[in-house]
Amino acid sequence: MAMLLLHLFGLILLIQPLRSHEAEVNNISEKTLTGACTLVMCGPVQNGLPGRDGRDGREGPRGEKGDPGLPGPAGRTGMPGPPGPVGPQGDNGSAGEPGPKGDTGPRGPPGSPGLPGLAGREGPKGIQGNVGPQGNPGPRGESGPQGEVGAPGMQGSPGARGPTGLKGDSGVPGERGVPGIPGPAGPAGASGPQGPPGARGPPGLKGDKGTTGDKGAKGESGLPDITALRQQVGTLQTQVQQLQDDFSQYKKAELFPNGRSVGKKIFKAGSFEKNFADAKQICTQAGGQMASPRSAAENEAVQQLASLHNKSAFLGITDAKTEGKFTYLTGEPIVYSNWNPGEPNDSNKAEDCVEIYTTGKWNDRNCEEQRLVICEF
Repeated sequence: MAMLLLHLFGLILLIQPLRSHEAEVNNISEKTLTGACTLVMCGPVQNGLPGRDGRDGREGPRGEKGDPGLPGPAGRTGMPGPPGPVGPQGDNGSAGEPGPKGDTGPRGPPGSPGLPGLAGREGPKGIQGNVGPQGNPGPRGESGPQGEVGAPGMQGSPGARGPTGLKGDSGVPGERGVPGIPGPAGPAGASGPQGPPGARGPPGLKGDKGTTGDKGAKGESGLPDITALRQQVGTLQTQVQQLQDDFSQYKKAELFPNGRSVGKKIFKAGSFEKNFADAKQICTQAGGQMASPRSAAENEAVQQLASLHNKSAFLGITDAKTEGKFTYLTGEPIVYSNWNPGEPNDSNKAEDCVEIYTTGKWNDRNCEEQRLVICEF
């Protein structure tokens, strides 16, 4: 009996440490260590004596809590996870304080010239300065170009007739003048002697055949008569040409210095002044009329004569019949005018005639005043 109790006590002593170790194993296995591995070493179960059911045994005293085990070694670092999404942009930070002024850098190279600026406005006119002292006379300049020939002077009074001079050399033939206006037919002259017959002319067109006439007596040959007529025509042509040349020369002499010619018109100035009525009568008695320009060329010719005498002249134009309606002396309305600015103005309601200034401009004038007489032929 005592032997049996001894075996039971020994068995209890063996079982108690096993439970204590089982509790420690459970405590250790229940701990969770991040990134650590738990290694449990189990030894082989030793074959012991089969124990009895412990229910009939007395529960032994509870063992003390064992010391915690040492932490296992740190595990290896895991692979980095994927980058997270970009976060929202943060607010701007407050402006920092300005830094200290830096040192002046070296002077850079000169820049390219800029574009010229706009022209400035003209400044106010300066005050005229005082007249300076008279300078020394400069060196004599070179002779200038020869001036233009002046206008012909007024015709002087005829001098005493001088002695007959020596006969001069024949002059160069003048240019052929324009054909003159044919004069009135003179009285028929006496028949001259028959000239020699002219050369035979070209045959004429064949005429219609006439009725056969009676056979006449045989006449003389007509060739000498035709030749004579041709010679007469040639002589007449030469005489007409000579008359035209003589008339042209006479016309030039008559127009110098107080005449001008425009087309078929001749303007002639007298060396005296008359009122409008007297000037009209003088021109009519001379076979013409008062100058009445109908174009710029005719107006210029009259202006040259007025300028030559340095006097204004009456024109053959008036508005005596209807105020403001100017007409020629024939009653026709004027077709050309060259009024001075502001004219005609009928000053004092007594200006019914027209005068031409030395500038060629027109002005209405009182008909009773005295003006240069210029006639038109």
